[in-house]
Amino acid sequence: MGLALKTAGVIPLKAMRAMRCLAIPLVAFLAATTSIAVASEPVITKEVALKAIAIFRDDPLSEDGRAAASIIVIFIEKNHDVIVTLSPKVFPVFRAKGVSQQETSLLLAAFGAGNLDSQLLRGVKKDDAYAGDLQLIQTYRQLQRKNRKLNIPALEKLDEMEARGELKRYLSAK
Repeated sequence: MGLALKTAGVIPLKAMRAMRCLAIPLVAFLAATTSIAVASEPVITKEVALKAIAIFRDDPLSEDGRAAASIIVIFIEKNHDVIVTLSPKVFPVFRAKGVSQQETSLLLAAFGAGNLDSQLLRGVKKDDAYAGDLQLIQTYRQLQRKNRKLNIPALEKLDEMEARGELKRYLSAK
């Protein structure tokens, strides 16, 4: 099944394996999360995905949180009833300096978790970058509590826009 890019600069999450800059952190993250044994590809249900989102939100840095992140990413990749689209506007982390692969992977899972949760709870297959970025900001703050030196100016900007009530409009503007 081939993927088509609808807009230049916008990349469906399912196409990220094809992009080297996106694949490296994801592969490293999946390799690091050995809590899930994948002998054959298990089918992840909506209910399991929603539980994984709850576990991830609680503590993304814990072993369970990292395992939940893997479940979230696999669900997004394998399920055709959801769509999560990445672009530098909605996920500015790849350009950030001083961010480890683990942090990038967890932030990627966070964006996916927020976006996925919104779609599953609404029962609508429609990318929700706003929900993704709200979770991205929340997880970023959780990571900062563990790593006081973590500073991603682009995420600080998104947080400031949300505090002013401007994030949703910013993300929906083309």
